Amino acid sequence: MEIDVIKLQEKYFSEALAKIQDIIQIPSVRSAAQPSASFGIGTKAVLDYAIKLAQELGFKTYQDPENRYGYVEYGTGAEIFAILGHLDVVPAGDLKKWDFDPFQAQIKDGKLLGRGSFDDKGPTIINLYALKYFKDHNYQPDYCIRLIFGLTEETDWASIEAYMAIEGTHALGYTPDGEFPVVYAEKGIINADIIGKGEKFVLLGGEAYNCVTDVVRYQGPYLTEIKAKLDQNQIETALENDWLIVKGKASHGSLPERGINASLATLATYAELTTDSPIANFVKKHLYNDFNFSQIFSTIKDETGLLIVNNGIVEINAEKTRLTLNMRVPISYQLKDVEEPLTGELSNYHLQLTIISWEKPIHVPIDSPMIKNIMRVYRDVIGDQDAKPVAIGGGTYAKAMPNCVAFGAEFDINESTMHAYNEYVKISDLQKMLEIYTKAIPLLTTK
Repeated sequence: MEIDVIKLQEKYFSEALAKIQDIIQIPSVRSAAQPSASFGIGTKAVLDYAIKLAQELGFKTYQDPENRYGYVEYGTGAEIFAILGHLDVVPAGDLKKWDFDPFQAQIKDGKLLGRGSFDDKGPTIINLYALKYFKDHNYQPDYCIRLIFGLTEETDWASIEAYMAIEGTHALGYTPDGEFPVVYAEKGIINADIIGKGEKFVLLGGEAYNCVTDVVRYQGPYLTEIKAKLDQNQIETALENDWLIVKGKASHGSLPERGINASLATLATYAELTTDSPIANFVKKHLYNDFNFSQIFSTIKDETGLLIVNNGIVEINAEKTRLTLNMRVPISYQLKDVEEPLTGELSNYHLQLTIISWEKPIHVPIDSPMIKNIMRVYRDVIGDQDAKPVAIGGGTYAKAMPNCVAFGAEFDINESTMHAYNEYVKISDLQKMLEIYTKAIPLLTTK
């Protein structure tokens, strides 16, 4: 199928950009369940918007009665080709860290600003308009193409699990929630909690396993000494009544080195002043500014890199200790390879490890037809003939279904603002996405 790139950009992109701005303004952070809103009112509102938009564009749609997921269909093939997007977003965090309202989309300096602009509302709506182009030009794929709207990708994947329990798995697919050109391997992901007895202090902060803990509140001994040491290390602090507020820097859990973890900085500083805290001692030796558990897992490494570890939530008081871990495991290793040594080391500190979830790694051969077709389109559009498939530490919806890969949408991981303050996407990158996906879908949906 020949794609009229000029028409694609002039007509379809301009409308898609406007709709992305609209959908960013819905604060679709998962929250407490409400009647007919399984994952909170924000996720229901964003699903309502996406389904209504697709219906206005003339598509067949389905919205789960419990508002756990929805999807758009195009084509009449017997097998389904799935495009797995998600419309939930991570919390905005400390609003003082934003240069703009995260849920008031705006365009500035060639960038679309707002929470979800890149992860994953922007790419998902771009895929909807790629399908709209096919619909308007009567393209008939060999598959039924289904664009799925997930609602809990940033938390526990309950949305896509509900979808699969009812709809099953599909023949092929991709998720526009990784990196370009295409992701051929994703590390396994362990979410776990370090659990211990209560401490002499209170430390609270963080909102998600897969985000660097950027703000914490501390109350307890050595408060002024901790503040002084953190200030010396150029970590922002403030006193509010009898609390010390420590402010770090947010980052995606797969890239903890790009953030400043306020939780770990506070605990490591406490351990410099006294050795009476098991969790602080463990953090000082094994976690603070060590993103690989290098003293415990020095040999865990393969073509996808090292083990990566992030702390996202801390909850310490007189009754209990809880420190979360989000660990990205190289594809050659399994859960037991991490769980057993870490459990043993924690026992030396009278701490326990509780596994919350384990996502197995995935690996798609780079000579598979899907990878080869995607690379063909990417090289054609971008002009980079040396581009190669990549492996990532992030975990995407590609793990939810067999024969699925992460295809885009990040062009330069070094500039990524996913899960960070001041999230944005370049307008030019959105335009490239639309061309890439529109050219790739016919290749991927032709048998």
